[in-house]
Amino acid sequence: MHIQLRLFSFGFAILFLLILPVQTIAAPVSEQIKTLLDANGAATSAKVQNTSLDAKILVPRFYEQRGFAPAWEDAQAVEELLGELKFGVEQGFEPEDFHFLKLQELAAAAQGGGTEAQAMFDIVATDAAVKLIHHLVFGKVDPAALHDEWNFSKTVIEQDPAVILNEYINGEGFPALINRIAVDNPQYRMLVGALARYRTIAEQGGWPHVPDQTVLKPGMTDPAVAVLRQRFAAEGVLRAMATDATSENNIDPHWVYDDKLAEDVKAFQTRHGLEADGVIGPRTFLSLNQPVEDRINKIRLSLERGRWLMRETGDEFVLVNIAGARTYLVKSDGTLWTTRSITGSAYRKTPVFRDEIKYMEFNPTWTVPASIFRKDKLSRIRKDPGYLSRNNYIVRNSNGQVIPTNAVNWSANNPGVTLVQKPGPENALGLVKFMFPNKYSVYLHDTNDKGLFDRNERNLSSGCVRLEYPFEFANLLMEGDPEWSQEKMQAILDSGKTTRVDLPNPIPVLLTYWTAWVEGDQVHFREDPYQRDGPILEALKR
Repeated sequence: MHIQLRLFSFGFAILFLLILPVQTIAAPVSEQIKTLLDANGAATSAKVQNTSLDAKILVPRFYEQRGFAPAWEDAQAVEELLGELKFGVEQGFEPEDFHFLKLQELAAAAQGGGTEAQAMFDIVATDAAVKLIHHLVFGKVDPAALHDEWNFSKTVIEQDPAVILNEYINGEGFPALINRIAVDNPQYRMLVGALARYRTIAEQGGWPHVPDQTVLKPGMTDPAVAVLRQRFAAEGVLRAMATDATSENNIDPHWVYDDKLAEDVKAFQTRHGLEADGVIGPRTFLSLNQPVEDRINKIRLSLERGRWLMRETGDEFVLVNIAGARTYLVKSDGTLWTTRSITGSAYRKTPVFRDEIKYMEFNPTWTVPASIFRKDKLSRIRKDPGYLSRNNYIVRNSNGQVIPTNAVNWSANNPGVTLVQKPGPENALGLVKFMFPNKYSVYLHDTNDKGLFDRNERNLSSGCVRLEYPFEFANLLMEGDPEWSQEKMQAILDSGKTTRVDLPNPIPVLLTYWTAWVEGDQVHFREDPYQRDGPILEALKR
């Protein structure tokens, strides 16, 4: 077989090769494939030409089913394969994930027409195709290996992947298979677009480091302000142009931190979960001066998390972004409702897991968890004997009986009691909670401290998720119940009695962790409050 080479650019300084067979001698190549993989179709080695075969079980089975005939000797098939591998890179994978350099080397070796070299190219190309399929369906990283609490369902492929791959290669073509398995989700697609945008910024040199020796405030004049403008322009988020030079001292207008630039700074702070006050201090400098490569990696991490989660959500679900402190309700008609939330602090993390909201409880009591009792409440009670009565708590002994507060030895390390806060507007859970019983005792609920929602940094709770607009959320969950109404809900609230209301249909709730996501046309980032990005990124690099 004679092979011609043509350069195929993926747009970021990596050259790929399109293999165009002019003449085919299939049988010898088939024999070489069979020899390399072993006559029984079992891999004699996990490597071919020093290239590790990640699909060392599936690849031999794939060739055995096709009589060891080469899969990529047709020019169109090779071009389609390279196009889909490019698609994989656009999803956040690296060229090295798909043997790009080795494919180039093997293609050059096969140009001389040796059947062994042609067979090696075919096998490595198949391994790359299988890796792309695996990574798109399951993700490259196994989340269960990184999160002990992980309980999300894993995609199940009911057919033999080797059979499916052969069917598509021999029929509709490899692109049709990739189109079938690609994640079809609006957020995922927006993240792919964001990745392309930030990779372009990186190719153009990224953005400058803003000098951080001086806190910058609106109205100031400082050379660092000019660098700040360059920083925003490089990211494409500079909306405010410098004002004309009108100063009698002929100060460069780019140095002036004017009101228009302050609005851009506040928008940046909001997108990064910072207090949007326009003052550029240590935390804002930290976000400003993260390199573009960090932003690329955060988007890549979100795409990987999307591959874990976005296949099994169903038509309706609730999603909590722990890092971003927001909750979303997706309805079957495609509408999206969202509210600001308060999630667990770095010291009392909200766990990542999946469950179903089954019912709501209005006018709830709050049984104080033992950990919060020991860490928070006990010291307050010791300092302030009136704390319990003032905040509507009752005390129960180990038998569940209500006992007087003065019957407890509060100086003991373990007083052996449980605190229960009675229903009311001062209850820590507010006036409603949304229940999905779980081993973490975590749920969504109202709060008696609404002012915290005005903060951009809202990783503040002890693990549960507080909602800014819980009653809107309740009404949306009850849609479809003809007996439910705003008036009925208000009557329950006015009664002051703890009342359980079952949902018409349980709804999945996904407690997830994203440090990059897209809203509208804006990419939002968080600086990894739980320090969970690092291990996933390291695994993506392997």
